[in-house]
Amino acid sequence: MTEKYDVIVVGSGPGGASAAYFLSAGGKSVLVLEKETLPRYKTCGGGLSMRFLQEQFPFSFDSVLSSDVKALSYAYGDYSITIPIQKGVIGMVMRDQFDALILEHARAEVRQGCAVQNVQETAGGVIVETRDGQRFEGRYLIGADGANSITAHALGLRKKRRLAAAIEVEAPVPENIWRRYARRPVFIFGEIRLGYLWIFPKGDHLSVGIAALRPKRGQLQATLQQVMGRYGIRLDDSTMHGHPIPIYRGRERIATKRALLVGDAAGLADPLSGEGIRYAIKSGRLASQAILSGHPERYSAMIRRQIGWNHTFALYAALLFYHLDWLCLALGAPNPFTTHAIMDLLSDRTGTINVVLRGVFTFPIFVATETLAILVSLLGGRESAERIRQRVYAHKV
Repeated sequence: MTEKYDVIVVGSGPGGASAAYFLSAGGKSVLVLEKETLPRYKTCGGGLSMRFLQEQFPFSFDSVLSSDVKALSYAYGDYSITIPIQKGVIGMVMRDQFDALILEHARAEVRQGCAVQNVQETAGGVIVETRDGQRFEGRYLIGADGANSITAHALGLRKKRRLAAAIEVEAPVPENIWRRYARRPVFIFGEIRLGYLWIFPKGDHLSVGIAALRPKRGQLQATLQQVMGRYGIRLDDSTMHGHPIPIYRGRERIATKRALLVGDAAGLADPLSGEGIRYAIKSGRLASQAILSGHPERYSAMIRRQIGWNHTFALYAALLFYHLDWLCLALGAPNPFTTHAIMDLLSDRTGTINVVLRGVFTFPIFVATETLAILVSLLGGRESAERIRQRVYAHKV
């Protein structure tokens, strides 16, 4: 006998888990099919806005926070700068714990170790078949099964997807190296064309990685080893985890009448930063809203309006930034207003175009403030100069 549900969710990452949470909260019977056994390791930077999570979910994520960020550092060659941020604004998580926490709060049935083999759409619903011969029926389907989505392939969606590439390593390091980067993520530019590297603190280790839009074969591995060696992080005995990053182009179908793709399956990673968790959660919520409202056909337009236009601009911004990254960093990184705008972006309060505009239009204010602070420090000391900076650069989360 075939089991039937209102909605079948394929994949239990942040997009699938969020969709299951919101759909079950709306009274729908939900089945989540996950090919791995939970909790499972997932390659991911894991930096998140605490404000964004608080606005999306009524429960706390404190139990899965592995580090609390107090500053952001940007590096280009020998140049580096660190900008303080308010405590509690950004947190670092391990995806296995984070995804499982969202799923724990969903009133959904979860089948682990259940890999989907085929998906069929009928006039009244969807049929999902697994590799072990199980068969499920649902009125609707949400595909949250990643950049190489089996759901998308089976339904003929995103046929011409574009993928960037990334590699990440969970690196154990000595105490002195850990203290150097604790609570201070580092973004490293200028080492690879159309990409960047990162060092993120995660509890008792560092999560380091590299991503690029069009890397050559073997380039990511070699560059990651070389650059991290200069930062005192040895990767000789660590496992490298590779994963694709889908690039949104806005011309691909991400939904049918009965099936909606979310997160990486829909190609919703940010083209500039590679950020994916926030957009997975956001698209999972939009998909659930479309189904709960009885108008799933509106989902694609909702994605274009609330995510797609930003990503289209972000792709052009990425191409410009990576060709002029030294200039953008020299002018933008020291400016606290730029970091404030990035914090607003991560909390989903603004878009990429506003980050760029705020960085450009606040630059004269930044220069004037620093000039005044230098003059005041000569007359009244460093404390007086810092008071001026704090007053001008004050930013409410």
